[in-house]
Amino acid sequence: MRNLLSQGSIVIIGKPHLWKVAITQLWRIRENGWYKKFPFLPAPNKKYINFRLITAYGDEGPENFFKSDLVTYFEWCRGWRISSK
Repeated sequence: MRNLLSQGSIVIIGKPHLWKVAITQLWRIRENGWYKKFPFLPAPNKKYINFRLITAYGDEGPENFFKSDLVTYFEWCRGWRISSK
């Protein structure tokens, strides 16, 4: 999972128009009580992320699709947010 996080971060760094969306989505899936546990970062629960990856990719693994799917998802979120105003 750590490898996927670094891959996703590298892809998003190259797309400044998605920075705000990425931060917003990360904030929305943060673990409850994140400020009570070290490291004090608003990160999602590992079990939740694993569940989402298995739900999306099954046994195939996300390595081949994760980066493009992440960008597609953030662009969808950005478009949805813009169109809902």
